[in-house]
Amino acid sequence: MAQLIGKGSGGWSIRGTEPIEVFHGDRRVTSYRTGYESIVPRFEPVVGPTGKACISVGQPKEVTSKHWPGGLGFALGNVNGYRFLPGVSEGQEEIPLLKRGLILHRGMNGVLIKDSAVVMRVKSEWVDAEDPVRRIASDRREITLFHREDGSLALSLSLELMADAGDLELGVDETGGWMVGLVPGMAWKKEEREEPVFRNREGLRNSEAQKAGSNWVVCQGLDAGGTAAGVAVLDHPGNPGSPARWTLDGEGVLSAHPFSSEGAAKTMPVLVPNGESVFFRYRTIFFEGEVPDEEVVKAYEAFAQR
Repeated sequence: MAQLIGKGSGGWSIRGTEPIEVFHGDRRVTSYRTGYESIVPRFEPVVGPTGKACISVGQPKEVTSKHWPGGLGFALGNVNGYRFLPGVSEGQEEIPLLKRGLILHRGMNGVLIKDSAVVMRVKSEWVDAEDPVRRIASDRREITLFHREDGSLALSLSLELMADAGDLELGVDETGGWMVGLVPGMAWKKEEREEPVFRNREGLRNSEAQKAGSNWVVCQGLDAGGTAAGVAVLDHPGNPGSPARWTLDGEGVLSAHPFSSEGAAKTMPVLVPNGESVFFRYRTIFFEGEVPDEEVVKAYEAFAQR
């Protein structure tokens, strides 16, 4: 499909190449960054229906090098002995043999702007950080943004990870997956407690929801402008290891882990023979105000049927 640049009838437009900027009307909704400086492609920032960002932007290096550079994106910490994540996370010191990898955006396969949605099809390569010519795998991504009837903004990722340079072994890992860097007000309510505030489908909250398996979670708090807002993240039931194990760390990074050593994922590693693929699908929804569980349930049921 030929790349489409310009305005569509639904109010969406795509501009630029590095980063790829996505606008709705005059508002920049998000920017898709290639990963050449941040290890992985990611969206940064994301502006929700309140008009202010709910997703963090890059922090000082001494902070983000520990875990995540800001924004939201997909990464894995143990693929064929490579770590496709920035920095060093808790527990990784115990696996010194992991080599550094990069996930690099390699171009667009097409853009479709129709009615209330914009769809981008892009491709990436997973390479050795020390020898970027050495490809470990590739992926194809379909990224969809649309506004729901209630005004909330949805961002969906469908990612096909392809074993096109030999077999892939996706190892057990307590980091990685779909990672969402939240602004401080979305990660915790400072006036009430220092503990992160989030809940899952099963009704578990805060520390009880940490590392628990669930099909979706909600983070409730304040956007970058101090307005009440919420973020819901959905894990598709067809994903490896579903339901994902979730963590929300002290830096405000919410992660859906497909390859945790707990729950359904304890049977990992996953082996993907050369020439085959494994698929991952996630949806993140940005709400203004309080997020009703019944709305998330409906959104998940619709997403799960895709």
